[in-house]
Amino acid sequence: MARIMVVDDNPTASLFVANSLRPLGHEVEVVEPTCLFAVFQALHGNPPDLLITELVMPSCPGLTLLRFCLEDAHLAKVKIIVLTRAGDRDLGTFLQQCGNVHYLPKPVSPTALAQDATAFLEGRLKLNHGWDLACQGVVAVVDDSRMARAYHATCLRKFGFRPVEVDPAELYATKRTLEELKPDLVLLDYVMPAFTGEALLRAIRATPALEDTPVLVVTSLQEPELEDRLASFGGVGIANKPLSVEGLQSRVLESLGLQTA
Repeated sequence: MARIMVVDDNPTASLFVANSLRPLGHEVEVVEPTCLFAVFQALHGNPPDLLITELVMPSCPGLTLLRFCLEDAHLAKVKIIVLTRAGDRDLGTFLQQCGNVHYLPKPVSPTALAQDATAFLEGRLKLNHGWDLACQGVVAVVDDSRMARAYHATCLRKFGFRPVEVDPAELYATKRTLEELKPDLVLLDYVMPAFTGEALLRAIRATPALEDTPVLVVTSLQEPELEDRLASFGGVGIANKPLSVEGLQSRVLESLGLQTA
């Protein structure tokens, strides 16, 4: 059994959430958001396993409440479901920076809410960080360096892309991962221990689901003929490491035919 706290200025909505989750055996506490301090005090006094909160509440701004929870070490382990009708690109961009937050738009069925809450509490929920609100595309980050993958993924999230890190341990396994993912762009290292970027490019272009997928090769390799060699694959750009956040953003947008903001 888990402790769940519900924060919503609409009593009917709070009752709906409580009635959806109590039959599962959870202890559900409804906190009236009369003010931000009162809600934060309730959370801090006895942190729940899961917080389910609305965003639009006149006396308790939801985004401010989220920031409090995310920045307070005492509440770091609290899982959060944002259950709201509100949603725009700014919200999606903000949620992409959050780790333990799941976005669930209203209206939702009792069954769907119960399923998501249970899966979240059990650690098997694929979190929705508001990708449907702000995501400009899915980018597969293929690099043998974990640090490079993490850096590129962090940069991509900052300007609205959903990065998926791919560890290139074996050529055809990597190709199959990309085939299942169907990314909008592949961000590809060139020099990797198991195979070269050029070998993966051949496999990508020989796969119908990936043959038109744009690829941006990011490499520190300096070879005058490399650009000409990769150009033969079509839809392939090259950028030199290291790339700044702004430089990566510019090259990714260029590869996808998008304009910078």
